[in-house]
Amino acid sequence: MPLYSPCDAADSKPITAMPFSKMVVLAVDKYTRQQFAVKVITKRNLLAEGEERAMVERRVLQLASGSPFLLHGTFAFQTKELVLLGMEYVTCGEFHHLLMRKGCLDVPSARFYAAELVCGIQHLHSKGIIHRDLKPSNILVAATGHIKIADFGLALENIYGDRTATEYAGTPGFMAPEMLAADEYNAGVDWYAFGIILNIMITSRSKYHRGLFSASSKEAKDIIKKLLREDPARRLGVNGNIRAHRFFQRIDWDSVESLRMCPPHVPVPPSNIQRGSRPFNLQILEAAEANNSALSADHQALFTGFSFTNISWKTPNHPLAL
Repeated sequence: MPLYSPCDAADSKPITAMPFSKMVVLAVDKYTRQQFAVKVITKRNLLAEGEERAMVERRVLQLASGSPFLLHGTFAFQTKELVLLGMEYVTCGEFHHLLMRKGCLDVPSARFYAAELVCGIQHLHSKGIIHRDLKPSNILVAATGHIKIADFGLALENIYGDRTATEYAGTPGFMAPEMLAADEYNAGVDWYAFGIILNIMITSRSKYHRGLFSASSKEAKDIIKKLLREDPARRLGVNGNIRAHRFFQRIDWDSVESLRMCPPHVPVPPSNIQRGSRPFNLQILEAAEANNSALSADHQALFTGFSFTNISWKTPNHPLAL
């Protein structure tokens, strides 16, 4: 989705009452100048798709604050016609673009990113959440060079222990065999997708082929092979301690989790994030949606409890200071 800006640049035309179901905008707190990415979705669209999906994403974003390798939700609120999910703004784009620029990563670089992904995935799984759509374009790169798993729109909750699901979800090319076969599945689908991502890092290919690995990357070849096992019960991540695999033998996990490991690539944030942007006017979008038939009280009740904030504003005179 395009990133729109709420700036008041004189040479930009505001977003008016154009038809939309969802968009992501860049918001700036005018007191602290802190930036947020805000997903704006019409309630009508959510009701058509199943409003529970937005409630799940909102809950996962709030829980994500427990890991530095997950995109954090900062606030959520609603109007009569819209719901808005505020997230930390990660300035350096998608991991997919980094891989496109770099091509194959050297093994130490791949190991660094893989370790951060393991920490993020394990945090989700410890909360009973499976992502179901892990891929390089759903991983963001921060200005520090560290990465964050994002886009929890297909996340599934309460998958603990032997509990399984059957709903078909994900992106072709990253979906586990059990998902494609419409079999029951659990957290193993995330470990399979992680194996594909790691394979792309090392070989720049999504398909595993042993001949693509050099002699110096035999540990990488082995861990990917074990992550891509067709039987999810035998798949590394579900079966065995992935952190103890030889591929990670040089990793100090305490240093990873505390962000003390130096990233192999520190990106340069864009110099002008508002270039080509258009001002955003929430009231105009709200008014446009209000032209449709009013949502019933029962439908509005489905969004009860949607709002939250994870922000502590430090400016004493801030209107929302806690």
